[in-house]
Amino acid sequence: MSRTVIAAVVAVVIAALTAIAFFITSTSLDSKIRNDAEGQLRRAYQVVGSINQLESIDVANKAERLAGDRGFAAALTSQSSNDRDNQARIAFSKFTSNEKEGDLKPDIIALVDAQGNIVAMSDVPSVVPKQWKKEGENKQGDTIIPALNVVLGSRTIISDIWNDGNRMMKIGVAPIIDPNGVANGADPDGVNILGAVVIAYAQTANQAQHDKLLLGTEIAYYDGTRVVASSFSKGASNEEDTGKAAALTDFAKSGKVSPTSGQVRVVIDGVPYVAASVTMPRSISNTRHLAKDYPPVMAQAMVLSAIVDPQNTGGTIKLFIILLGVGALGISLVGLYLSHRRLIAQVDQIELGVTDIINGNVDRTFRPVGLELDGLANALNVMLARLLGRPEPGDEEFDEDGNPIIPGRVDFEETEEGGQPQTDPDLARLAQESEPDYYKRVFTEYVAARKAVGSPDDVSFENFIAKLKVNEGKLKAQFQCRAVRFRVVTKDNKVTLKPVPIFAS
Repeated sequence: MSRTVIAAVVAVVIAALTAIAFFITSTSLDSKIRNDAEGQLRRAYQVVGSINQLESIDVANKAERLAGDRGFAAALTSQSSNDRDNQARIAFSKFTSNEKEGDLKPDIIALVDAQGNIVAMSDVPSVVPKQWKKEGENKQGDTIIPALNVVLGSRTIISDIWNDGNRMMKIGVAPIIDPNGVANGADPDGVNILGAVVIAYAQTANQAQHDKLLLGTEIAYYDGTRVVASSFSKGASNEEDTGKAAALTDFAKSGKVSPTSGQVRVVIDGVPYVAASVTMPRSISNTRHLAKDYPPVMAQAMVLSAIVDPQNTGGTIKLFIILLGVGALGISLVGLYLSHRRLIAQVDQIELGVTDIINGNVDRTFRPVGLELDGLANALNVMLARLLGRPEPGDEEFDEDGNPIIPGRVDFEETEEGGQPQTDPDLARLAQESEPDYYKRVFTEYVAARKAVGSPDDVSFENFIAKLKVNEGKLKAQFQCRAVRFRVVTKDNKVTLKPVPIFAS
């Protein structure tokens, strides 16, 4: 298998494992984040219902306590406008200064007479008596506040939701009973209702943000036509994000979320949420006084839990997996490259030695090349030693430089690549000589010539013939001839074998 293929296989395997780990982790984390968001929404849904129910009861209780102040009855029965204003102002001050009423101050505290006319309002020096009256009407129960109409006609305390123009109000209405107990015959409970007190709290963005801290989720209040307040803010400020509120209005109008729809998904400004809606509560002390046409509660509290990882734990884990995969791939490729380079260097040395032997250097020995191929190098040395009759590895002798001494060395005359030797005068005789006679004659002449120059050698006949045959094969391919014979040549006190190519058949 090629090195490129091996590298590609390793890269594909690591990339596949990284992708699988990333997918499994992403799926698991996404599922956990989604389940956490849904669980948080369920808890917030239960809490917001309880909170609003308690707030509704609290508003009704405050209206009842306020209506019990005798100063209001005195104001409604007084014939003097100045005395009426003073009595109402004193009663308002007593209520607002009471620590039991909490830090959240009412947006409206009003005293209303039996006809629905406003007599006095807290912190309003000059009131418009017919502000809450229906246009053209001046009868009892003809105001624009349904709860007030019921309370003026019966001994009932109501906490309800009322839309005051652009505001959604949590309103509490309680009757003011004549302390003298004189019934006017109009009330079914046999009491004289002088008027009523109205206390109201506007549902604002600040209140929604306060509720968000209690719930741990976003919350929005929908009056049936639009979102009047939400906990969404712009950045780190407390200013309401009206753009998101408008998107929630469109979502609420679509009907996808309602008190009966359960949990639904919605995307606000690119962030996914799971949302649920609960009807705002209404508290009535005596429901038998409600008319059948009394308007139903349209206001809703919408809770939204973001399907996000607030601390980006999932993103960190995913990034870690990607970096781990890239690192593993890089380390694997570097390791593969280093191993390849080490192994290829050893293979190149073995290949170089084999090529050298093919080219006629049968005296070549293979040195240790590395742990991986040392065994092969030694095996090649043993093979050459047995073929050429020289000492096997471990039995050879070495010169002063540490190189092995090769006995029976045979020198051949160098022939230039592509060159042709000169025509030999004994060419015909060499061509006709039989191979056995030729080998014996050349060996005898070579040994005699070495002795004559004073450098005798103990080369064996088998070793000599093996070297001849190796060189014959190389030179036949070089000269493109039928055969190659050698002649013993002595020149400058050096004995060599000169090749003679034979082309004729």
